[in-house]
Amino acid sequence: MENSEFEPMDEEERLLMEAIERGDTEPLPEEEVKRIKAEIRGSAHNITIRMKDADIEGMKAKAARLGTSYQTLINSLVHRYLNGGVTINEAF
Repeated sequence: MENSEFEPMDEEERLLMEAIERGDTEPLPEEEVKRIKAEIRGSAHNITIRMKDADIEGMKAKAARLGTSYQTLINSLVHRYLNGGVTINEAF
């Protein structure tokens, strides 16, 4: 797991990250994907934020290495921050 861009939050996440990096995962059944998407749509809202072009490009590059979209990566970072998984020096 030495090439990972993020530190795992806990042992379960570490094991999942390692499995993904080894290619030891299988896609979810289509019914499960539909259920999850419906659940997310029901509780999510679109927002607009302004970001520097360089920051967006950096997020896109990191997201591509992780196999996801930059919007999903940003969403994940915000969620982790709010739940204590990512900390920020709040003296800004």
